[in-house]
Amino acid sequence: MNKCNQKWIFNSKCIVGVLTATALICVTSFQSSAQVGFALGAKGGIGITTFKGGDAQNVDARTSWLGGAFLNAQISPVFNIQPEILFSQKGADYTVEGSRRHLVINYFEVPVLAKVRLPIGEVIFPHVFLGPNFAFKTKARYTSEDMGSGAQLEANEADIRRSDIGGLVGAGIDIETRESGLFFTIDGRYGFGFNNVDRSDNAVELRNVGWSFAVGVGFLLKQ
Repeated sequence: MNKCNQKWIFNSKCIVGVLTATALICVTSFQSSAQVGFALGAKGGIGITTFKGGDAQNVDARTSWLGGAFLNAQISPVFNIQPEILFSQKGADYTVEGSRRHLVINYFEVPVLAKVRLPIGEVIFPHVFLGPNFAFKTKARYTSEDMGSGAQLEANEADIRRSDIGGLVGAGIDIETRESGLFFTIDGRYGFGFNNVDRSDNAVELRNVGWSFAVGVGFLLKQ
């Protein structure tokens, strides 16, 4: 294993450790809090995804959809925890070893976000957040076209890793209208995966990265 790979693995473990510790602190705060406010809802949006890695060349980002549900737990006026369940598509077109490859991966994702909100009023709450993201492949389509002959082939879906662990950082705005009991949220986030998505015998280095933008609406639940 070369020094670059060793450094990447070390840094990845450090980041995972920090994000996991953040999630544990969130859970501990949640358990110890006497009064916690909740908001439960659905969200949807778009993702702009691509790949990073030493083997990816001429990568074209892919725009796709995402959607799911969220639970916002208000531990204090400033600190919130927001676990989510999302279905998303990731992937990109890229060139490697004389072939143009098209890879689309459907994921079931479980991010756990620690949010710091600025209570500038009784209704609008700007916030920043970070947390770990756990992704599980549900389906993938992997095709390759030889740039010389034009021949196309369908790669084996089993060559795509079944799960990915990564992190998310972002910012957004929550809007709470307590008289009507509605909760609105909008955010933008940057996600990065730690695992190589290619697990074939001749694997190339590809890691999921990308931006996503989503809006959500839910209901405030009684404390």
